Amino acid sequence: MHNVMHVLLLRLSMPSHLDLNNPDTRQALLTEKLGQGPLVAKALAEELGVSPDTIRRDLIALESIGLLRRVKGGALPVNLPAVPMHQRITQPESWLQRLPEVIDDLVHKGDTLFLDGGVSVLHFAKALPRDFCGLAITPSPYVAIELQSKAIDTMLIGGKLHGLGGIACGADTVAQLQACAADLCILGTCGLDPQFGLSADDLAEASVKRQMALNASKVIALAGVEKLHSRARHKVLSCEELDVLLTDATQEQCQTFLTKGVEVVYV
Repeated sequence: MHNVMHVLLLRLSMPSHLDLNNPDTRQALLTEKLGQGPLVAKALAEELGVSPDTIRRDLIALESIGLLRRVKGGALPVNLPAVPMHQRITQPESWLQRLPEVIDDLVHKGDTLFLDGGVSVLHFAKALPRDFCGLAITPSPYVAIELQSKAIDTMLIGGKLHGLGGIACGADTVAQLQACAADLCILGTCGLDPQFGLSADDLAEASVKRQMALNASKVIALAGVEKLHSRARHKVLSCEELDVLLTDATQEQCQTFLTKGVEVVYV
């Protein structure tokens, strides 16, 4: 923890003329670059004017304190597991407040929807118009209650409630979802990486998310910029299995997803 704080404090006080011979300075710079996506070791060595071995040692040091995960040719940022849903629900991300501006172009009033759990999907449910006359199917009691407050026809899928995403999970949950079909599947994300795809912190939740996606005609993922170019523990879908990404990221930050055939809606 002391090392993590040291790196973060150094980032805040970084001078305009960097001493790149100092490993703390280099590692602070690399930590800052993690927020922009994957690190490519060869490109970093050229940019900073140091040897590839120096960058490798820096990446090993940052991996040892949990800030990244090394992969061939570089490193990826580490997504720490989210806190439980009941703690996150009162701290919505500002970009989610803008969902009503785009939702009419994505959802037809008579659609059948699979709605995942988590804060982002809860805000998607909040953004649905009150005259939505389709059916919403969800394993999340949080989402179901929001939908019911708008008198939207809702089917709540049961099972053991998991705290992270606030959704029901387990074999019974998956079996219930296998008997349903939907026009749209709305998924929250713990990580979205061009190579690894959409991922989740919890294995049981990943299975539920995947089943909803498999039984939907179209899959929409909600991912803030901090979730892009990062991986959580368990793969849900490849990028090729996604149809639409809703995000507050820039076009430049989403370029690799566009090349995968994912439509990006900028919120």
